Amino acid sequence: MKKLNEGDNPKQIAEKVSEKYLRKGFKLDFSLESLENEIDKILKNEIPKGRIETGKLVAELTAYLGETICRIFGARWIGIYYASNSGMNFYSCKIEKNDFEFSPSHFFSYYLSNGKEREGSFKDYLYVRDNSEGVLRDFLGGGLIIKIKSAE
Repeated sequence: MKKLNEGDNPKQIAEKVSEKYLRKGFKLDFSLESLENEIDKILKNEIPKGRIETGKLVAELTAYLGETICRIFGARWIGIYYASNSGMNFYSCKIEKNDFEFSPSHFFSYYLSNGKEREGSFKDYLYVRDNSEGVLRDFLGGGLIIKIKSAE
């Protein structure tokens, strides 16, 4: 199994992801607005073809979401982030704020497997996740941002 190294630094990967999508016209600037507005646009327009592309997109968005939450809310990465194996991130990569932990890859993994109809939009995940019909329906009980703010 690959160990954490410079290539697997989620902060560096998030910077590269931001640059990549800025070049494509998406405003990924590590702001709350970028999470609210741009992630759903990426999920709608950057449709992966096949398992490898899906895994790459999940790994990219995992790094970006996690690092954005860390910067905005003073959270921190825990566990191991794998740039080339997003399936491992589902179990090994988390963000922690005080006593609250979440896995930034979960939404993207479920969304790309089940679709928007079952999982809801990313903005829903941020604010009203319990209204979704998907696998994580009640997991956040009102949305990720509300949960993180309540951990402050």
